[in-house]
Amino acid sequence: MRNALLLAVMFSASTLASCTVGEVGPLEPGNSDAGGGGGGNPADAAPAGTPDAPGGGGTARLQITATSTPSGGQYAPAHVVAVWVESNGAIVRTIQRWSGARTRHLVAWNLMAGAGDTDAVSGATRNNHNTPLTITWDLRDRAGQIVPDGTYTVRMESTDRNSNTAAQNNQGTFTFVKGPAPQQQTALTNGGFTNVSIDFAP
Repeated sequence: MRNALLLAVMFSASTLASCTVGEVGPLEPGNSDAGGGGGGNPADAAPAGTPDAPGGGGTARLQITATSTPSGGQYAPAHVVAVWVESNGAIVRTIQRWSGARTRHLVAWNLMAGAGDTDAVSGATRNNHNTPLTITWDLRDRAGQIVPDGTYTVRMESTDRNSNTAAQNNQGTFTFVKGPAPQQQTALTNGGFTNVSIDFAP
């Protein structure tokens, strides 16, 4: 027993002699670092600012505001409105629509969007023109994909009558460029839509 105790003391002294003051031995797998700071490999952490969609960066968007005006119909000031985006003459997506029973009288929009388009229905018929239209688009198409860079057309249509042709309705047309640089347009007017602003943020 005495010999065993002597060997243990000699081993402990030898171990202490081989250590440098302040030196810490390797941690056991699964242990945190000194002070309980969480440990782990920093490379395992998700990088900050990782985009949630290719080309979109997670923050790209188009913000539009506009004021609609009466077109002389029997239901004025009540009116229905649709706003959509086109590229090369084809619809990309309907980005806002206020319409109830008279949706079919948005003639230009119906011709472009086709039957069964349910994108971005934000409310029923608007009662007046006092509150500006406000639209935010996340730059995704009908399939949910971020659209490529390029020039896009924003179309707006409103009506306060039982229209049979697009010519009876107010129709505004505006363009913007999606690219690496932001773009802001203000005080635009076209086709019965005034005070239009288009703000693109990449």
